[in-house]
Amino acid sequence: MLKYNGVSSPAAYVCHVVFFFFGCGALALFTLNRVKVDHSEGPSWNPFSRLPGGSPAISEQAVSWLGVCVMIVALGLAWLIRRWMLM
Repeated sequence: MLKYNGVSSPAAYVCHVVFFFFGCGALALFTLNRVKVDHSEGPSWNPFSRLPGGSPAISEQAVSWLGVCVMIVALGLAWLIRRWMLM
C-alpha cells in the first residue's frame, strides 16, 4: 500500500523530497529561473514541455533526477577536495 505520496516508506519519501529540493535549486541556478517545474501528469506526460503561458518547463521526475545528479557531483567534489587536502 502506497501511503506517502506514491512511495511505500517514509525514508523513500524523504529522499525524494531532498532530491527534488536540490533539483529545484540547481534548475533555478543553471537556468536563471527561466525554466519552471511542470506539475501535470497524464497520457501526454513529457519530461520537457511548455506551460500554458508559453514558458519552458521540466517535469517533477526530471527535477528529482537533476537533484540526484547534483548530489552525486557534490559528493564527488567533496571527496576530491578532501583527498587533495590530505596529500
